[in-house]
Amino acid sequence: MFDREVDVVSIGSGLGGVTAALHAVELGGTAIILEKAPKLGGVCAYSGGEVFVCMNHLMQASEQPDNETDAHAYLDFLAGGYADPELAQILFDMGPKVAKWVEERGVKWRVISDFPDYYYPHAPGTVATGRYLEPELFDGHSLGEWRKKTYTTPHMPPGITHDELFAWGGLSAMPKWDFATMGGRIAKDIRGMGPAMMGWFIKATVVDRGVEAHVSTPAIRLITEGGKVIGVEAEKDGKPFRIRARKGVVVACGGYDWNEEMAKHFEGLPEWGSMTQPYMEGDNMVLGGEVGAALAGVPSYNLGMFFGYQVPGEKADGRPMWRASWEGGYPHAMWVNKKGVRFADESFYRDYLPRCHDWDGVEQEHPNYPPYLIFDQNYRDKYAFCSFMPGVEAPEALLKKADTPAELAEKLGIDPEGLTASIARFNEFADGDTDPDFGRGRYPWAAKMVGDRSRVNQQLGPLDKPPYYGVRLTAVGVGVNAVGLKTNGNGQVMHVRGRPIEGLYAAGNSAALLDIGAGYQSGLSNLRGMVWGWMAAKHAMES
Repeated sequence: MFDREVDVVSIGSGLGGVTAALHAVELGGTAIILEKAPKLGGVCAYSGGEVFVCMNHLMQASEQPDNETDAHAYLDFLAGGYADPELAQILFDMGPKVAKWVEERGVKWRVISDFPDYYYPHAPGTVATGRYLEPELFDGHSLGEWRKKTYTTPHMPPGITHDELFAWGGLSAMPKWDFATMGGRIAKDIRGMGPAMMGWFIKATVVDRGVEAHVSTPAIRLITEGGKVIGVEAEKDGKPFRIRARKGVVVACGGYDWNEEMAKHFEGLPEWGSMTQPYMEGDNMVLGGEVGAALAGVPSYNLGMFFGYQVPGEKADGRPMWRASWEGGYPHAMWVNKKGVRFADESFYRDYLPRCHDWDGVEQEHPNYPPYLIFDQNYRDKYAFCSFMPGVEAPEALLKKADTPAELAEKLGIDPEGLTASIARFNEFADGDTDPDFGRGRYPWAAKMVGDRSRVNQQLGPLDKPPYYGVRLTAVGVGVNAVGLKTNGNGQVMHVRGRPIEGLYAAGNSAALLDIGAGYQSGLSNLRGMVWGWMAAKHAMES
């Protein structure tokens, strides 16, 4: 009846699934990883590879150790009252323990230097440095036969650390980056950020401990017996592939980023793209739904997502690729709505994200969606737009261009008078040190990412040199969804009747964000994957 029999089946090869398999093996069991995509690594491999761990062991060993009271205060602030206290406490307690545990099993961490919390210093409990970990650089050759079957990222700078990125000036300084160093590392398959993180985890699990993994093998349904999940039916090479799970099945296949219907309904915006691989199609919801799994959600308006665009002709895994737009936080750039009016701090996505979700109940519309990115020739002389360096024209299908703000507005379909007035207003203070309208430039995190250190305010600069440029932006997810499978403190998936479904667990982006609530901090998604994959395997193996 079954093609394989193991203790733990991981559906998905991101941090949740791989950590679950690693822990199962370390507890003396056996495991198998099933991956729908043609490569291992999941959403994490596309990411910046940050993991946000309050009270982590490297920070505690430094000259600036974390404070438990402060750490709790900050996470409570982020949650906004929407976190489940039990799950939040488990994530808090187990985060540093699991980070140290995986390090002892081969995952090499480093602290990202001088990288502040999102809201530092304006929220309770924030710190200027220490809570962000990232992987050390990773040699792809150490993956052996899996080297070319693991994801690298089209979104993050390849082969470098965050410290190097910031030393080179951050994202706005792309024309000045050390491309010789990057090119040398790419040639040697030296990986950084998300590809490095998943490289270390896959090496520790699949290469060093011999856990069986299968790519292009989607899970089709869960196999149950007497209400207990006892296995998985997958599809491999067009044929059924059935695996018995003696202890448990961990659903860690991500969320619904590429299921447009689910995304639109659950995320509360009229359209949706995704920066993830095109295999995040809501399989967690379907697999769980068929066995009676409960869903849970948190408010969608301030989680991990961005706004971006598609460069004509660019593809990833055979589908048009979405890119995130960071350019609004650069000097000489701004965002406006369809009325041509600024509505947020364009450099800080914690501010503009909820404002794009605003709803006008009188006009029955989103007043700030879609947003439009606007900049001028000052910008094009200094900074890259996407991968188009200064002096390199971007396609007209992507980037509109005009001699005056009014003409640009006409091309974009927004209000000409509004845009003209907004640019004039912005230019009144853009050479100074303060944005009196939205406080742009007040968050050190944003300055670190997209600021220009040559400016008085690293994120301000006038738009006063024609021609003018603009692009309509679209909501693009990064796999962090508002709704997921409801789980308990063991990582077990809950039934709609309020009881755990025996033998079924969820981790990472497949599980509802009840542990972090209504806000977000980069690195929390990766932390959730590690912790709940670890917790799921522990409970399964000890049951």
